[in-house]
Amino acid sequence: MVPAFLYAINNYVKFSMLLYFSPTSAKMISNLKILVIAVLLKIVMQRSFSVLQYQALYLLVAGISINQLAKGCDQAGVAETSFSPPAVLFTVLSLTVPSAASVFNEFSYKKNFQTHINLQNLFLYIYGTMFNVLGWAVYTGINGLHAGGSIFNGASRLTVLLTVNGALQGILSSFFYKFADTILKKYSSAVATLFTGVLSHFLLGTDIQINFLIGISVLVVTNSLEAASPGRSTYRLASTT
Repeated sequence: MVPAFLYAINNYVKFSMLLYFSPTSAKMISNLKILVIAVLLKIVMQRSFSVLQYQALYLLVAGISINQLAKGCDQAGVAETSFSPPAVLFTVLSLTVPSAASVFNEFSYKKNFQTHINLQNLFLYIYGTMFNVLGWAVYTGINGLHAGGSIFNGASRLTVLLTVNGALQGILSSFFYKFADTILKKYSSAVATLFTGVLSHFLLGTDIQINFLIGISVLVVTNSLEAASPGRSTYRLASTT
């Protein structure tokens, strides 16, 4: 129930982030979640990390910082609001809330490892739906029925596509949580930054500048270090026993 509640909050936060950052920069910033997740894993699941993994985390921060040195990837209007109080608030929430949800999710999946993954996903999605409906009800109660409108208000083919994409992404993530680990899942999603930049360029006309290309190169190196770190495969084996 706790991961479902946190994911419901994250659903609002991650779309609010796009009001202040371009898709590419928002994706790069979200990679900082790996640092928060690493801290939570040490606290919640007593996870240990090798020196090579710490080096990979350091390079990850460096890659994100390189991308943020220039706001060339952001549109002019977005760049001006990148450090406004709401932008800072949503940035903090986008780093902490989904990180906590991921760690508690992995803890839940592995704690009840004998339970079939589809059944675990079913309960997670049921609770998630309940919390999202509750959020809509609270918003409608505060602002009036005219503000909340129908629960399907604004639905279109695009929103349906986004919903299906999010659901499939959640199901895929559950296999990482149950059979691998959260850190590996976040490193794999970091690779998606490259595709986000390319799609943003062709669909939204966002410029791809040199700082983004250098940042992506550093991310590729961090993924290689993480994959080569000792104890990675042994942990995955131990977590399924």
